[in-house]
Amino acid sequence: MRALIVSDIHSNIEAFRAVVADAEARGGFDEIWSLGDLVGYGPEPSECVELLRAHSHNAVVGNHDLAAVGKLSLERFNPYAAAANRWTAARLTREQADYIGGLPLTLELDEFTLAHGSPRNPIWEYLVTVDAAIACFTHIDTYWCLVGHSHTPFMCIPQGTTGAAFLAFPPDRLVQLDSRPLIVNPGSVGQPRDGDARASYVIYDDSAGTIVHHRVAYDIAATQEKMRRHGLPDYLIERLAVGM
Repeated sequence: MRALIVSDIHSNIEAFRAVVADAEARGGFDEIWSLGDLVGYGPEPSECVELLRAHSHNAVVGNHDLAAVGKLSLERFNPYAAAANRWTAARLTREQADYIGGLPLTLELDEFTLAHGSPRNPIWEYLVTVDAAIACFTHIDTYWCLVGHSHTPFMCIPQGTTGAAFLAFPPDRLVQLDSRPLIVNPGSVGQPRDGDARASYVIYDDSAGTIVHHRVAYDIAATQEKMRRHGLPDYLIERLAVGM
């Protein structure tokens, strides 16, 4: 079984389609594992929901997903994100909103725990510090953990008995999995924030016991034009081109 692991698609159908096409060209996949924030920010939430649902998939919910379907207050969001979530809420069908609202906070698949933010706080925690990583390792019963939320690809391993180390996860790097604990963030499909504007994703191959990170270019200008047409905030539009 090969899983296409994605996170933070954020209503960016151009990026999502590019990722699916790239993954198919690299050997294909059997299902999609989505780590949350399928919607929010971008111009085509309904299309992204339907593309995910067109494939066999497993998914957890993110903070923007919950806000867009009225299950999370907008008070903790910055003005740009709040405006985009209000716009998104008006574009989803009731059936799509019910689907999003019914997604779990965490999932266990094979030897992976899936969460948007972190296993101990799936909605809000950014797993970007050593303390958060240590807490993650103690909150899972599986060997490995998949998270999103920070929009930055990385791997994290335990270090010694009380520490953790964050490692870069460059494109096309193949990692052999074993029984050692590992946290993986596949980066963001629809709004990367690591200085690389290309969509980011990971492929897991259970027969080979490997994961590999890939980047793929997409039509950023097309997404930006759609966002302008819908009156979404300029800040959200401009950041797509620089991956920040």
